[in-house]
Amino acid sequence: MDDKQPWPKETPGIYVVSRLPWSARPSDQAQVLYVGGNPKNPIQLLNRIGLLIKDMLGFWGDFTGSHIGGEKLWCYCHQNKVHPLDLYLSWAPDIACSRCAENDHYDILKPLLNKNRPASCKVHIGARV
Repeated sequence: MDDKQPWPKETPGIYVVSRLPWSARPSDQAQVLYVGGNPKNPIQLLNRIGLLIKDMLGFWGDFTGSHIGGEKLWCYCHQNKVHPLDLYLSWAPDIACSRCAENDHYDILKPLLNKNRPASCKVHIGARV
């Protein structure tokens, strides 16, 4: 843990989980596994990351899962014999539109475990934010 790294805030934002480390901005070279955000309730970035980590560590079941990305990451780690704490998690808070940012990162990074492209932004149709 880097003491200089600020913790996520209660603001709109996105998060990225990768297999390999990177600096500045992630690239597809980092083997990005998952890109997420919380556009339906953007101030819940901190809570959404917490749910991701909980499920990524296997604390979910048939009726208790709360983050599909966390469940997919746990399954990936189990199948590939990777400890979930050996993955890399980053976040970018204070983003003007988390939906647009999530889509941009999805398009650029091509995350392995995101089954579908995130829904399009209904406010900034076709724009890059």
